[in-house]
Amino acid sequence: MDDAQNPGSAGADPSSRDRPPAGLRAQIDAVIAAARRLLTAHVDLAKAEAAEIGAEIKAVMVLVGLAVGALVALALLLPIGLLLYLGDFLFGSIGWGVLLGSVALVDVAILAALVAVGVAGSRIGEALLVALGVGVLVLAAGLLLHIDPRPWAALSTFVVLVAWPIAAGYGVARTGIDTEALKARFYPSQTIETTKETIEWVRARSPLGPKS
Repeated sequence: MDDAQNPGSAGADPSSRDRPPAGLRAQIDAVIAAARRLLTAHVDLAKAEAAEIGAEIKAVMVLVGLAVGALVALALLLPIGLLLYLGDFLFGSIGWGVLLGSVALVDVAILAALVAVGVAGSRIGEALLVALGVGVLVLAAGLLLHIDPRPWAALSTFVVLVAWPIAAGYGVARTGIDTEALKARFYPSQTIETTKETIEWVRARSPLGPKS
């Protein structure tokens, strides 16, 4: 009788009794959506902070580069300014400072190359003594001729700076470079000889080695 009055109860899906109410499903969906929004917010916040940190790093790098550039400029300015000052103070013209400083730098490059290929420091010193002797002769000649001493002293210094690498180069051309010593500096002869001796020792004691 009751079944006849409630026809829907007999045909209802038994599994529907296990489903959560519609209100609970809505709450679960709302929680999941809120969690997604929270995660998205955290990701966006991390991206924003990373962008700010990246901008700060770029700014710091620019400032560091500016500081390094200033120090490099200072390192160049000081010796150049010193050469100009000495040229004006000692010889009466900053042009002499530029010329003598340039020639001195060329001397450093040439003499460093000679030392690199094995020229002894004593030979470089002997060349300097020869150059100083030539410069003294030039200076003495100017004094005897009553020439203005300041530019003549600058000329004598120029002669010394030019004569120094020339005298060193002439000495090298006359005696030559010890190529064997130069080769020994860059050739691992001890390692190679020790390796050969080790190989011979192993071969002599190997079962397939030579038998006496």
